[in-house]
Amino acid sequence: MLNNHPDLKKLFHDPHIPDIDLTEKVMKRIYAEHEQQPKVGFMVRRKISLLIAVGLLVTASTAVAMVEYNSLKNKQGEVIYKTGPLKESNFKVPSKEESMRRGTSERLKQELLPKGSAAYFYIVPHNPNKELDLKFTPFVFTDVADLRANMKDKSVQVVESLNEKLNFRIAEVFYEPEVLSNPPTPKEKAAIADKLLKQAKEAKKDYAMLPLKFSDRLIHMSAKYSHRDKVIEVSIRKDVKKDDSIPATYWDEDIKVKQEVLTVDGVELLYIKFEQGGSSLTWVDETSDPVYQYVYEIHTTSGKTTKEELVEMAKLYMK
Repeated sequence: MLNNHPDLKKLFHDPHIPDIDLTEKVMKRIYAEHEQQPKVGFMVRRKISLLIAVGLLVTASTAVAMVEYNSLKNKQGEVIYKTGPLKESNFKVPSKEESMRRGTSERLKQELLPKGSAAYFYIVPHNPNKELDLKFTPFVFTDVADLRANMKDKSVQVVESLNEKLNFRIAEVFYEPEVLSNPPTPKEKAAIADKLLKQAKEAKKDYAMLPLKFSDRLIHMSAKYSHRDKVIEVSIRKDVKKDDSIPATYWDEDIKVKQEVLTVDGVELLYIKFEQGGSSLTWVDETSDPVYQYVYEIHTTSGKTTKEELVEMAKLYMK
């Protein structure tokens, strides 16, 4: 996804988080969010659910030095975002059976699901526990006015340009499927699995699918801005505010990056510079909504961007 950072690894989808694939090559960076917050990958049992943003919008590079980890605090001195080593995430590599099943459902998603759709997939082989795989795709916008008009979450900032040259090109918006906001009981889910298994057998196929509806709740949005060879990607993900859970990013310990906490108008931002090239700026908006907080990240996909330029871009979203 990111030409400047070929070592970026993706994660397997989890029915609780936006759809991004995971390969057996093991990721270099993962995002973490609140336990009930959907995003992609796997669930960690200590009040944190892990996600890759989005394929979700990350950069990484190989290195040999240790990473210095940082956190962001709000004006009350409370930690609202943190980074840490991958070993703290409790990530477990999926079993071979699980990997093969998820790989099949991911392939079917790409083949069968148009943009802005969701479905349960039941995969017959490699599925001894009769698991359902939830897959969903983003709504895509190429016109910023159309994006604004269709953005259901009015707390999210949408800007037309990041500076005089970097203009909006495309955005992908993930909404939460209704089965996440109003999940079926284990008994209901088992009944769905049995029904889909029966359909697959009757059709003599190794899978069956059940189309699903979306709720109005935003999970994640990413937007690209470009000028010539310079591309900037802005990602926004939505978290439920919880006292015992903090959004986090975990890094492979071999990655060499430099992290620096900046302060702009009383708000802390985390600036990250990657050894191989590229940089990012992350901060948390706690004030736009009483229930939710929004984690913003601006990162360079291609071309050179200075720290000062990223800060000026961030200010557009902090008004």
